[in-house]
Amino acid sequence: MREASSRLFTVACKGCGLSLMTVDRIRDPEIAVLVNHLRACAASEPLGDTSMLGEIMARVRVASVQRASPA
Repeated sequence: MREASSRLFTVACKGCGLSLMTVDRIRDPEIAVLVNHLRACAASEPLGDTSMLGEIMARVRVASVQRASPA
């Protein structure tokens, strides 16, 4: 059994400042959420149909946060 990481990451849009998610890893489903938000938020700077991960990550801010201790 894999141990749960004590680290979480919060992901926010650089364009509008909206906090989009808090996750332990950014996987394909989370990337899809980011792409959908960025396409709606920054229509003047459109993402391509098959955006590269670097292009997506350049438009969000990722910060490490501590996971709350169990009560």
